[in-house]
Amino acid sequence: RSSSFVSEEVRPMKRIGCYYRVSTDKQELVSQRLAVEAWIKALPTKPQSVRVFQDEAISGANNDRPGYLAILEAAKRGEIDTIVCFKLDRFSRSATHAIRTIIDLDAMGVGFVATSQPSLNLSSDNPFRRTMLAVFADIAELERETIVSRVKAGMEAARKRGSKIGNQHLGEDQKAKIRNLSASGFSQGIIAKQLGLCRMTVWRVLAGRLDQKIRGDDRSRE
Repeated sequence: RSSSFVSEEVRPMKRIGCYYRVSTDKQELVSQRLAVEAWIKALPTKPQSVRVFQDEAISGANNDRPGYLAILEAAKRGEIDTIVCFKLDRFSRSATHAIRTIIDLDAMGVGFVATSQPSLNLSSDNPFRRTMLAVFADIAELERETIVSRVKAGMEAARKRGSKIGNQHLGEDQKAKIRNLSASGFSQGIIAKQLGLCRMTVWRVLAGRLDQKIRGDDRSRE
């Protein structure tokens, strides 16, 4: 193979940030810590510092986790040069979101390692990490394009069914019809289909948010 794959500088990890997350099981937190600590102990060059960040009883689908936000902030400030966790799904339940975050971290000079997944060793001492990140970036872009394609297909299908797409400004008579149908026990989906509206517009009327949005738009035009 071409030597270009190993042309970047290989640097030891000096300031490690360990991230642990558990939903409910305390024992799982212990097993994560033992595995990560053993991995760090086996490093050929010992890090200068190791900080611990963790979240308990919080889903990985929630990106507002205190420990998660704290370790990302530490990375941005240059306080750590590598994030280490036991497994990628401990870091984020969304693989696509995790990959994008890892790519952003690399742009800041921060590596990422999932100790139980060797293919996710993207630390600064891995000479192949740029090649691996390029592959991950392609995967993330493919996922993004797939989502966009699905949204466009859904919107086109909605148009063919006669549903209106986008902001819909309704008269008071239409709003009254929505409220009356809802009071009669019809679901939002049936109301939207019967009146040729999107379900979000129906929801906004019933939640009183469409009037707020229209008033806000009127003020912005003054």
